[in-house]
Amino acid sequence: MRDVPPSAPASVRRTRSTEITLMQRMAARFRLRNVLRVASLLLLISLVAGCMLPPEPKTDAGRDVFNLYIVVLVLAGIVFVAVEGFILYAVVRYRRQPGDDVLPQQLHGNTTVEIIWTIIPTVIVFILFGASMVALGAVEARAEEPGVTIEVEAVQWNWFFHYDGGPTVEPRGNEPPTLAVPVGEPVRLILSSRDVNHAFFVPEFLIKRDMIRYPDEQKRNELEFTVTEAGTYAGQCAEFCGTSHAEMVFTVEAMPREEFDAHLAALESGETPPPAAGECEQTIEIKANNTQFDIGEFEVAETAFCIAFENQEDVPHNVSIYDGGTNLFEGEFLNQAGSITYNVPALPAGEYSFICDAHPQAMSGDVTVTE
Repeated sequence: MRDVPPSAPASVRRTRSTEITLMQRMAARFRLRNVLRVASLLLLISLVAGCMLPPEPKTDAGRDVFNLYIVVLVLAGIVFVAVEGFILYAVVRYRRQPGDDVLPQQLHGNTTVEIIWTIIPTVIVFILFGASMVALGAVEARAEEPGVTIEVEAVQWNWFFHYDGGPTVEPRGNEPPTLAVPVGEPVRLILSSRDVNHAFFVPEFLIKRDMIRYPDEQKRNELEFTVTEAGTYAGQCAEFCGTSHAEMVFTVEAMPREEFDAHLAALESGETPPPAAGECEQTIEIKANNTQFDIGEFEVAETAFCIAFENQEDVPHNVSIYDGGTNLFEGEFLNQAGSITYNVPALPAGEYSFICDAHPQAMSGDVTVTE
């Protein structure tokens, strides 16, 4: 709309002034809506990023991988905030105003700014390169004498564990095989495949290694790690290997050396291995699928118990126990399909609730602890 000349009647000037005021209010509301939309999107991205953090590492090399992930995430976050911040600043600061009919001053370039935006990515790349080499060195490190050497053989769609100078663990029925390892000692795995490509992967170890069928007994892939905490960890094949790929799972049982020796001795004699320390008399099975638990309540005695949790979808889930707003037990997340066993300490008699910390509204249930 063209400007009103000063000689125009007062009524016309008032009308024009009212129109300008309305346009400014509408523009302000439009900008506010855009800001709210952008803020909502950034909040959603932050929440998703938080849910997709890797699990707490349970090996020494896994700690270096976890630290590398955090370094990459922080640097990526800084770059994202800086770039998006400058974009939003430019959009707001240099937006077109009513009556802007002339192009602003055109600049050919700015040498100082160009040098800065060249140096910053270069520094970031060098930081990531250095951190990556440190993590890779930890993953590829080899002990002169590992505590135990195990040949891991993959086949569609199961696992065989051959202990050096010891027994062989084979699958039995529908039960996934168990890989027993000592805590605090280097464990060396020699990996091979009988058929197609597979991959050895334990989420809590934060390391994956391919298993390939090499011809003529060529050098096979190896993986070495030291488990830092006793417990039960879910493992799986991480390379699509056929129609039953999702069922190709196993369990890692990490235990002190004394229990590990007793476990192998029992296997060699054909006996059932003794239970690991901390194994509970009560085990509650809980499954998660379609963002729902398969049970809504369970009851346990006033003693330590186990929760055998199975995540059946590639969505982060866990099981935690709360007394109102107080967290009594927090289970580790499974960020994709897999299984894990939680060892829950004894709770006093009473009524509690179990929830998934990622989806507390949709996934919850009641826990009754009896005397």
